[in-house]
Amino acid sequence: MLRYFPLINAVWFQLVWFSVILYQQQAIPFLVVSILLHLLISPTRKLDFYLLIFISMLGAFGDVLLSFTGVYLFPNDALIPVWLILLWCHFGFAINHSLGWLSRFHFGLIALLGAIAGPLNYLAGHRLGAVDFSYSYQITLFSIGVIWAVNLPVFIIIQKRLRARISNEGKSYENIDKYTHDGKPVNNK
Repeated sequence: MLRYFPLINAVWFQLVWFSVILYQQQAIPFLVVSILLHLLISPTRKLDFYLLIFISMLGAFGDVLLSFTGVYLFPNDALIPVWLILLWCHFGFAINHSLGWLSRFHFGLIALLGAIAGPLNYLAGHRLGAVDFSYSYQITLFSIGVIWAVNLPVFIIIQKRLRARISNEGKSYENIDKYTHDGKPVNNK
């Protein structure tokens, strides 16, 4: 299953995206169960949990900023709906699995991909009725593109650093008894 987990995650994320866009508030129970299920079966549970926290906070912050400035308009005058925060949680998982291939590219290319893919996703969400835009398409899509051109490389940096920190966590304690408290090797003669 580990070998196919990126593909499973890609399909899973698309199902989540469509359920959120089509059902919005009614999708919340499904989204919560989906997050718990993902954390239960994920081969990188700890990393996914941290990415859920960091990516959802940063992504939601960007959406709150756009909502606060009037670029987005959500039903009931919500600054950001709960379903969108839960979608960001799922995006944190996708950064680690189905979008993990992005980490092999230069940050300039990642920024360009973010500047294109981000606005296209929000445009699709707008066309399906999940979000309204108060400004013209040009201003709205440009604003979203700028945020995604910054956020996507930042998300990849976060993923890389967390992955390195978690993978080195166990290694740092393996040789602890070979060193003294000041970091000098102990003479084992």
